[in-house]
Formats: sequence, structure tokens, C-alpha cells
Amino acid sequence: MRIPGYALAVMLAAAAPARAGAAQTLPAPIARIDAALENIGSLTRPGRVGYATVFDGNKYVQCRRLADTSMRCEAAGATMQPSLGAVLTGERVQKLAALGWTLDKHFGNYVHTFPAATPTASIAALIARTLAEAYGSDPADLERQTTWVEDVPCPPRNGPTQNLAGLVNDDPDMVRIRACAYTPDAAAPEKAASAAALVARLGATVTAEIERLRLNAQQHVFVIFDAGIGYVQCAPEMSGAIYCEAQSPQSWPALDTVITPQRLARLHELGYADPGRAPNYWKTYHADKYTAAQIGAEILTVLYDVYGYAGATPLDIKTE
Repeated sequence: MRIPGYALAVMLAAAAPARAGAAQTLPAPIARIDAALENIGSLTRPGRVGYATVFDGNKYVQCRRLADTSMRCEAAGATMQPSLGAVLTGERVQKLAALGWTLDKHFGNYVHTFPAATPTASIAALIARTLAEAYGSDPADLERQTTWVEDVPCPPRNGPTQNLAGLVNDDPDMVRIRACAYTPDAAAPEKAASAAALVARLGATVTAEIERLRLNAQQHVFVIFDAGIGYVQCAPEMSGAIYCEAQSPQSWPALDTVITPQRLARLHELGYADPGRAPNYWKTYHADKYTAAQIGAEILTVLYDVYGYAGATPLDIKTE
């Protein structure tokens, strides 16, 4: 977390004013969340219900008012977003429980229902604390939005592998599921037990992409191997070398909690330099030192050892 624990404690302690005048006295990050919660409670649209979402990358808390005016909130889980498994360690799941969140097996999210009389400022403070302490987010970086979705018993949600998977959302551009519960595909691949096992599974595919870059070095070509919680992207150089970047927290702050000092040391062992030349970590694979297969194996090793990608979800390969 990029703010001192003391500063967070002071900010949260300041978030306990009475409702009257609260907008003037709440710390800015909590005031923004409070405004979103107030908005979904004050704006009525026939046949639709308002959802307030506070998020940092794919980490989120989403809330709605129930018929009895209590507030039901969901915090993102790893069932539909396996990449969050690297964030929600056992210690952080215990922190969620200590903050009053319980696992809802329908979608694998964590649920907290606040009584009708709970001030939205208090709910906002707990949301900020949850995302900071259980998900490692900086309250100053939190984004928020409000949306109104058809009021049905089982509203549409972002499907697995989508950004903010499990979020109630009727955006037609997203791949959605319409169900009252989610069961992971029993045929989904198991997690690889090692980087070598991941290379055995995906090495041929990644190698073929690297070979394509070398064969088309005179053109504007690139490939991105996106694991959901981090990516490695590569492009050819005129010399025949392959230049690759591994995503850094400068590109996506959520990676602050993923790339631990031990994982960063591993990235350095693999020859990746710190951001400077680019916002990401980077390495040049010279043609006289690395075959396409060696580059492919090392990319998969980076994804496994640094980002925690074990192949339980498809590797998203993007090209030009």
C-alpha cells in the first residue's frame, strides 16, 4: 500500500461526522465514495436499480439499496477473477472477515449488508478501508461510478475473464452472464504446478508468436501475452532481436500488491531492467543468444514466477 498506515487511520477516523455537513468534512477519497452511495439512493428510475461501484483495476466493491433501504455491497472474489488469488492471500481473506465481509458462494464475492440507518459516510469509510487493507489499494487512486440496471432477481454480470468479472453490469460491450449463480467450468485447465509445466502446456503457442515477429521484423508487428493480472508484450527490432516489456505498477497501480520484492528479484534474475527506458520492466533478446523457443519459455516463466499466472484461465494473446 502506498500510503502510510497512520495516514489511512487518520483519514478513516475523520470519516465519522454526522450526516449534516458530512460532504464538507469527509476526506476526499471517502467523500467521493459517499457521493456515489448518496446518488444511487436519491435517484429513482422506474424498473431499474442503482449500483455504486468503487474500483481499482479489477479490485472492486459494488453496492445497491435493497427494498428495505438497507445497503448490500459485494467485494470482488477470486472465483470469477482467478487473478485475484494473488491478491487475496489467506491473511487478507481474514482481514475481510474481520471487517464484516462473508463469502457468498453464488458468485464467489464477499458480501456485507448495512442496516437501513447506517450513514453512507460510514459505509464509504469501510469500503475505502476494505480496498486498502484487504486488496492493497491506495484510497487516493480509487475510481467510482454509478449505473442503473434492470431490477430483476438475477441481473446480468460481467462474465469470467472480463474486466471486473462478477460485477453487475448490463453494458452490451461486455461478455455477460445471466444467472443466479456461477459454477466454474469443470473442463477448465488445472493450474500448472511449476513454470516448467506451464511451458510444457503453452510453450509451442508462445514460441510460434515469437517466430512470427522475427519473420515480419520489417513490419509493424507485436504480440501481448496478457495473463489478466499482468502482461508481457514483445516486438521485433531491425537487428532481429526481440524487445519485450513486463508490465509494471507504473502502468497499472494494482500490481503494487502483486510484484512483491521477491517476485521483483526474480524478474531481475531473468534479466529484466527496471522502468526508465519505458514505463515497464524491459529486456532485449538478441538473435545470436536466444532462440524463439527460449524466449517463449522465459516469457511464460515471467508470467508464472512474477505475476502468479498458472494457466487456470486462458492466456489472452493480442496482436496488431
